[in-house]
Amino acid sequence: KQAEKAVHQKEEQSKTKCRKARRRHINLVAEFNHRQRKNIWLETHIWHAKRFHMVKKWGYCLGNSPTEKSYRACYRAMTKQCLLQDLSYYCCLELKGKENELLKQLARICSIDTGLTFQEASCLSGRFEGSLNLYQADRYPEGMLGPVTFIWKPRDGSENRQLWIWVHPALKQ
Repeated sequence: KQAEKAVHQKEEQSKTKCRKARRRHINLVAEFNHRQRKNIWLETHIWHAKRFHMVKKWGYCLGNSPTEKSYRACYRAMTKQCLLQDLSYYCCLELKGKENELLKQLARICSIDTGLTFQEASCLSGRFEGSLNLYQADRYPEGMLGPVTFIWKPRDGSENRQLWIWVHPALKQ
């Protein structure tokens, strides 16, 4: 019985590690990966988690409201024009194909009446980013999905083009 007791105590001792060992970088990375199984963390998650109340939305863990009672720091940052927002949770959709075919199909989900479209000359060159509102296919006034931003890859001589569209995670489907 004494020998079994000694073996059992050694097993318990090996499980409990000091705080320094638990907080080693390798262990932290493994722990963070384990925590993000349900909700994806942004690159700035640790920074935000210290300063914001975190909310789980759209499969991501996002900073919602600051924990500070005063908003002085944010106000000061806005007046000096250096306030940042992490939008890395936005989804990037890449479309590849012949330019004419892409434009033909994309014309069904946007309208000239609302302003800019995917066919805008300044955006087609790939030098400027554009933004517009997407609609359900062929349902312009009623079926609005939401705003998107897009940029074309500059032409490389072939008729095939690439288009990158950034959409909110709620619009991804």
